[in-house]
Amino acid sequence: MKKLGVFLLVLLLFLAIGCKMERIDKKVKQTKGELIVKVIDKTGSEIKDVQVNLEGIGVKKSNEEGLVKFNDLQSKSYRLTVYKEPFPIETKTISLEKQSSIISVRLKGVAENSEQTMIVKQNEYIDIDDHKVKFLFKTNKDNQVNFYLGQAKDDLKKVKSKRYYNDGLIVKNLEPNQTYYYQIESINQQANNKSTTKVLSFEKLGNTNNWKAAEWAKDAVFYEVFVRSFYDANGDGIGDFAGLKEKIPYFKKLGIDAIWLMPINQSPTYHAYDVKNYYKTDSDYGSREEFIDFLKAAHKNDLKVIMDLVVNHTADDHKWFQEAKKDPENAFRDYYIWRNMFDDVNEKGPWDQKVWHKHFTDEYYYATFWNQMPDLNFRNPKVRQEMKKRAKFWLDPNGDGDFSDGVDGFRLDAALHIDDKDPQVTHNWWQEFNTAVKAVNPNAFLVGENWTNTQTMAKFYQDLDASFNFTLADQIISFVQEKYYKSTDILAKTKDIHQTYNMYSNNYIDATFLRNHDQNRVASVLKGNKEQIKLAASVLFTLPGTPFVYYGEELGQHGKKPDPNIREPFDWYQDAKGSGMTTMNKGGFHEPMKYTKANDGISLAEQQDKEGSIFEHYQELIKIRQENPILFDGEYNKIETSDKIYGYKVSSKEVNYNLFVIHNKSKQNNIVTLSNEMNGLLTNEIYQAGEVVIKPYGTLILKTEKESL
Repeated sequence: MKKLGVFLLVLLLFLAIGCKMERIDKKVKQTKGELIVKVIDKTGSEIKDVQVNLEGIGVKKSNEEGLVKFNDLQSKSYRLTVYKEPFPIETKTISLEKQSSIISVRLKGVAENSEQTMIVKQNEYIDIDDHKVKFLFKTNKDNQVNFYLGQAKDDLKKVKSKRYYNDGLIVKNLEPNQTYYYQIESINQQANNKSTTKVLSFEKLGNTNNWKAAEWAKDAVFYEVFVRSFYDANGDGIGDFAGLKEKIPYFKKLGIDAIWLMPINQSPTYHAYDVKNYYKTDSDYGSREEFIDFLKAAHKNDLKVIMDLVVNHTADDHKWFQEAKKDPENAFRDYYIWRNMFDDVNEKGPWDQKVWHKHFTDEYYYATFWNQMPDLNFRNPKVRQEMKKRAKFWLDPNGDGDFSDGVDGFRLDAALHIDDKDPQVTHNWWQEFNTAVKAVNPNAFLVGENWTNTQTMAKFYQDLDASFNFTLADQIISFVQEKYYKSTDILAKTKDIHQTYNMYSNNYIDATFLRNHDQNRVASVLKGNKEQIKLAASVLFTLPGTPFVYYGEELGQHGKKPDPNIREPFDWYQDAKGSGMTTMNKGGFHEPMKYTKANDGISLAEQQDKEGSIFEHYQELIKIRQENPILFDGEYNKIETSDKIYGYKVSSKEVNYNLFVIHNKSKQNNIVTLSNEMNGLLTNEIYQAGEVVIKPYGTLILKTEKESL
């Protein structure tokens, strides 16, 4: 019996131990699992080829996505070591809480590593003026930098020594047109190490800001044309150069002096604001020879032509970018902006957009607008030289000094964004560019797209002949839309803007407009109110500046975002069909036509020679402006009127007459009292002293030798 009891006790113990071992075995199986390690840098970007050592398991390298995977792990705790030159070694102890765990290991950037000193971008600089250069290299934050300079490689002297914050280093007292040699030394005093560049060289430019604004543009009226949507001469449904030539009589009939062509260079997109080849024209529009043929015809008819020049960025299939993305050592690599260890891949652009992109590339590059429009690097003197060459070509294609076959200037797309991190680079580039352009053709005109606040935009008058006045455009629309009792003092707004311009130049050209190819059309903004549309034009054409008209605006064409629908075909015919009419479905647009319709009263055929039409109103305003040049740059003074109307006097010591402009902002007739006989320019009638009725949203332009109404 005693033996039986012992046996049973042993059996129970055995079973208990077995059960416990089974539970332990199950627990071990439960903790078996995988560990995924993601290795990133200080900006959050993945790092490949990093050595990841999991103690007791082995060493693996991270893949293209910065990932390393370890399987069949049984222990709860491991020691992890991560390392890759020149980053400092990272070690940590990790615990596996789940069967599958994912952790991120952030390697400190080289700039944060006190053991490593680096210098990048040592070849980048911009000429500030004829005697100063700003070098734009980057190194470890707070390092001591010594800059050596000389006119011979073996005779360099220290000319600068400072604690450096990657904000640029300006070297002064340089001689124009002189070759200089330089060397940069960056010292990490805390870690007692340094980095030194090889001896480099640069050519100091002269005449870095030597230009004068084109006089002819000061009293011109411009017309913006999207070639693709304007007039089709060969019957393929796409606007072309031959169509522009065929419609020169229309430009003359409207009365404009100059044409601004939206991009005409080879491009992968319908709008061509991403250039693939600056020397080629868009094949949809015609050959280079056909373009030059149009230019010659325009010039024979006293029409100037400027073209959109897109230099802030290229298409991603431009040959420069295709080469640049192949290899960090490629000759075109620094034509673009590639992320280095001092850049934050998570930084945002001017409107809080993503700017660092990977689009079929191994590394991040900078693109302000879109990942398929990589920004050019204007800190690179080679890029600056290349873009000046391309401008020179289009100003004088055969280089004979006869500009009849060349363009008369450029509209500069995204001029504001050349270097969003350093505005000094942007401004000095445009000064350099304008000087180079004027060296080819002193009468060439440059107008920049600087879509920003007035104070920032005004600074570009130190660099360019003109800038588009986006602020005034919005003010004019508001002026027309508001009820008379909430009236905007449009003249005071204009004078405030011009006062700001005068802080930077007394020879500015104010490029005024209502709307362009990036904005909803005027007619749509004003909800098709014909008289308000005409009032907006009346305000534009009676304020100072150089006015620009967007094609179709003179008809009251409609259009709202998305962009293709504000770039629809010009409305030539009542039935929206006929010879020369373009079609969106053949032009590469990615939206169907929405606003260009038959029998809507908007087409040119329905408006021309029709009294009171929007087209006829534009014709009259342009004619009045050209016959009275004081409207471009005269002295403007507000006159006292009732609160339902708004008026101003325009005068000049150069002429023996005055103009009085009166706008009726209400939807009722209003009366103005004249004390003298006056000539009504818009109505082509003589007004006697006494009461004159102004129609709803109407405008009076009165001409007289008298000093007051």
